[in-house]
Amino acid sequence: MAGAKMNINPRPIDIPFGLRVAGVWLIWGAWCAVCGWTLSALHLLNGWGHLLASPGLFVTCWLWWRATRPQTPVRSWRHRRAWMFRPLPLFYAGTALLSLIGAVSYAPWSFDSTTYRLPRLLDWWAANHWYWIGTVDHRLDFSSCGFEWQMLPLLELTHSDRGLFLLNWLPYLMAPGLIFFVFRSLGVNARSARRWMWLLPMGYCYALQCGGLQNDGYCMNFTLAAVGFAVAGYRSGRTGLVLISLLAAGLITGAKLSNAPLLLPLGLFLLPALSRVNLWNWKTPVTILAATLASFLPLAFLCWKMTGDWTGDPDDQWNVRAHGALGALVPNALSFLDEATQPPVFARTFNLERLYAFLQHILSPIVPWLPQAHSGGGGTSFGMAYEGNAGLGFGVGTYVILLLIGCWFIKPPQQRAAGGGTLPMCWRLALLCAWPAYAVMLMKLGGPATPRIGAPFYPLLLISLLRLSRIGWFERRQFTAWLAIAAALMVVPIVVLTPARPLLPSPVISWLASKPSLSFLADRYRHWTYLRDPLAPLRAVIPAEAKKLGYAGGFKETPYGLWKPIGSREIVELGLPLGGKAGPPPDLHYAVVTEAGLQARYGADLETWCRATQAEVVFQFEVNRALTGHEPGQFSFWALVKFNR
Repeated sequence: MAGAKMNINPRPIDIPFGLRVAGVWLIWGAWCAVCGWTLSALHLLNGWGHLLASPGLFVTCWLWWRATRPQTPVRSWRHRRAWMFRPLPLFYAGTALLSLIGAVSYAPWSFDSTTYRLPRLLDWWAANHWYWIGTVDHRLDFSSCGFEWQMLPLLELTHSDRGLFLLNWLPYLMAPGLIFFVFRSLGVNARSARRWMWLLPMGYCYALQCGGLQNDGYCMNFTLAAVGFAVAGYRSGRTGLVLISLLAAGLITGAKLSNAPLLLPLGLFLLPALSRVNLWNWKTPVTILAATLASFLPLAFLCWKMTGDWTGDPDDQWNVRAHGALGALVPNALSFLDEATQPPVFARTFNLERLYAFLQHILSPIVPWLPQAHSGGGGTSFGMAYEGNAGLGFGVGTYVILLLIGCWFIKPPQQRAAGGGTLPMCWRLALLCAWPAYAVMLMKLGGPATPRIGAPFYPLLLISLLRLSRIGWFERRQFTAWLAIAAALMVVPIVVLTPARPLLPSPVISWLASKPSLSFLADRYRHWTYLRDPLAPLRAVIPAEAKKLGYAGGFKETPYGLWKPIGSREIVELGLPLGGKAGPPPDLHYAVVTEAGLQARYGADLETWCRATQAEVVFQFEVNRALTGHEPGQFSFWALVKFNR
């Protein structure tokens, strides 16, 4: 807050409603993680195990809600109605509603969720415990599993994946309240905080993911909650608020290991509060244990035990690590600029990858590490934004760039003091450390997905910019409000046209198909319809009595479609451990195999393997693994075989 002192002396304060709800959400996330690991140890990872543990969840949530109830009257709806019907809140509400319609209308699909997140979760559920699968795709073992632990209770309750989007959509509804509280607490002026509480959630990585199964956008709430509870704990001197901030810090690494650099700024936010609370009570070790189980530490230990490497991927199977740390900064920065300059419709008309190629050619003799990095990317698919790679996107990204340009060239009439000058030194240092933390993430990862993976970092980076006096003054200009409205509008066509969940009526797609210049769009929408369930023809011929089905697939092939309807059958991985060439179990009567899978697991073709296992082919067809309709077809042969033993 410019020109005003903040009262930061320990005193009783009322916890905002949004922060109270976030506390319940954090307790839910920690409960899921604790249950995941403890029930696995007891071989009770199933619906009955979660049912036995559910009283702990309900009692803890009730105690939290009771302990944080407000002491002063809460504002009524009448006081909030004036600002709720302004353009930005309405656009945000419309985005949330459109995302909900899309999520309800379509089966959830994303590359990550269907290739490793859901298949491994169903494997663990069938076995009643977590275990090292050791299959062809190593991601089934080493990837963080915090999001999966939250999926499992919903799968057990509904036996369907249609409701899993709620794990992203409900946190999306919490985001505005958390943003406003944290931004104001860290010195952002009221006008900017009110604007960004609605504008930031309309970044592509948040608006698109809230209706799907990616797990980057919802991690923003972990960042905001960790900071918000640290601030509230520092001001009030309440131990519980500091402990739940610690819980949020654990959950953010349990969701994705790429969030680990955020522990530096989050730890700095916690430091001032630790000296103002009493940590010597039974709640502290319980919370530390829960935060540890919710973090990446349990999986890191298991990865080290199984592979000798705490990441679990010493060979970088998917080539996601940057080959040159310094060189990765250039293409990753260009990826952000590339996406921020792409129009919301018919993107890729202006491509910064050409600029990067030019820089490589010119600067390689001078900067030898530049060619070692990846070539950048973007968050688009056939000209439409797709949640798999999308970052802040055109609207919000361009607005930030215009703010930086405007505050540089337009000087305020008089220099104002920096916002929040009375913030504790550790907090100011934490905001500065958010930039090197973000840089570490960029230097460690390669590929086009870094704008999406950076979603949990963006709030802290924005706060450090908005506290600058020039930007604070510039955002007070009336024309920036119109720029913000225009930026918010950019997300509407994105949510409507996204290939993952298009909200286009069938007649519109038929009309596109009838136009030669636009027919490619209709073809690609049809391709994404195919991607949601490519194994439907194979599943239709599997006998109803086949409650246990063998599977031998290859790299980038997924058995997820074979599990449907969820809970109706068990999928058994064949040929594990790899290299052992173990035969099918004797009680197995049917199996689904692919050419690539048999080569990877047995070093044999289909005919040779069938002779060795006394199997006959019942059904065979091709599956296209291409992710977008404009790629050449990547076909693999799948076969349903029956064992005659």
